[in-house]
Amino acid sequence: MNPGALSATLPPNAMQQVFESVARYFGVLGEPTRLRILHTICQEEKCVNDIIKATGMAQANVSRHLGLMYQAGMLSRRREGTQVFYRVADRLFVELCRSVTVQVLARMDDATRTQWNADDPHAMGLAAPALVTPANPKEKASV
Repeated sequence: MNPGALSATLPPNAMQQVFESVARYFGVLGEPTRLRILHTICQEEKCVNDIIKATGMAQANVSRHLGLMYQAGMLSRRREGTQVFYRVADRLFVELCRSVTVQVLARMDDATRTQWNADDPHAMGLAAPALVTPANPKEKASV
């Protein structure tokens, strides 16, 4: 179904609720730290300690962001003994971030991309593009 047709079937105040919900998701995704965390767990669930190691961030910072992402419904979690494991609750978030990342990379000049790779191959969470297979084979980047 086309999104325009869907919105035409909703009461007028329902679209406002939809827009507010979408804005909350973008608000959560609007923080680079959360994008790094999403990138870290986009292929498989990881325990908090593994997320900390992969991102290089402090435990308190990672836990705070994981909590916000969990509350927003982006992540699910499970406890195994003393460890808590997080995974992406809905692949839509990975696809959305991948799509935007591909567009941003496509607009950057080669010199900027080369400089980032020379300085830090993990800069902005864009390293290891093979971790997420692009939905479109012409795409070359991942979350």
